[in-house]
Amino acid sequence: MPKDAAVTVYIYTAPPAHLVALLRAHHMPHALPLLRRLRFTRFPGGISEHARVLYASADGRGPPEGGGTDNSTINSTSNSSSGGSGGSSSSTSDAGPFAAAYLDFSRGPETELWLYASLERRPDVLARGAANCDSGDEAEAEAEAAAECARVLLREVKRQRAAYARTSTLARPPTPGMEDTVLVGSLSEALRGALAGRGVVFPRVDVHDKWMFRADALPAADSVAPGLRWDAVRRADIPLMLSRTKINRKERTVILLPSMAIYRDDGTPVAWALLGPDSSLSCLHCEPEYRGRGFAKAVAVKLLRERLKEYDDDPYCWADVAPDNLGSQGVCKSLGGKIAWSISWSRIDLNKSFLD
Repeated sequence: MPKDAAVTVYIYTAPPAHLVALLRAHHMPHALPLLRRLRFTRFPGGISEHARVLYASADGRGPPEGGGTDNSTINSTSNSSSGGSGGSSSSTSDAGPFAAAYLDFSRGPETELWLYASLERRPDVLARGAANCDSGDEAEAEAEAAAECARVLLREVKRQRAAYARTSTLARPPTPGMEDTVLVGSLSEALRGALAGRGVVFPRVDVHDKWMFRADALPAADSVAPGLRWDAVRRADIPLMLSRTKINRKERTVILLPSMAIYRDDGTPVAWALLGPDSSLSCLHCEPEYRGRGFAKAVAVKLLRERLKEYDDDPYCWADVAPDNLGSQGVCKSLGGKIAWSISWSRIDLNKSFLD
């Protein structure tokens, strides 16, 4: 992509219907983490006044309209003085190269950003181009343009960080050393590599495998044995649940999430799991004294079969699993899951990435 080519960033205060339609029609399953996070805004408490949806376009247009009512664009910026056309395409077909994101700094230190770029549909293209610098391939050019859209979008994230710091009334200050960073979740390794090659600085990267399966292919949820019962995770048990996970998740978020648990009749929690804001199977755990009896798998199946539909009617579901988490890998295999691609939870240093 030429260095002086314009990339326009559109900013919305709620998910625009035509962006959701674009992702569903042309970018499944790779856009699912962002799409489901956009869907989560329909949950009670699923969106805050600080949330922003960003869309960066290489052709200067907003996302193609796909039905529904658009949300007001509150700002648009460009990496050149020419700006963009400032309007959405009238076509319902696929867009050109783009990047899109859901941003909410008020959720820190939990995940603040979900980012997708259209290059993720063909993650091999940039790697192939790097091996053959003179290929001139059209797909490679589009992937490069999408990567540039993502880079410019992140520069807008830096501007949004400064605006949030000026206007928000924070209950607590940012974590020391993280004031100038953003935590991005479920970031495709293909996109992260493209961004790193464009000068984006990642001081922390935690790589995971995305295990995907289908809810409609899961086995039926078994009934539990006498002396046990199903229930949602009780609020009183959230501190225990959080103590059993390495995920930096807060009670304020957990109370919003779909959950499932097995309890003993005396109220003792045995096993549990959540669906995250992006619908990922999360915090799956079975207490040590109950392991080896299939409880973790049973909880996962019942949760996905009964609660995934609250996000949308698509059967795709997944878990992001660390390469050294053999227990969760085993559960995913038992659910018929396969590794689809690699992602990371990464922290981006906005000041070091964008010096202007």
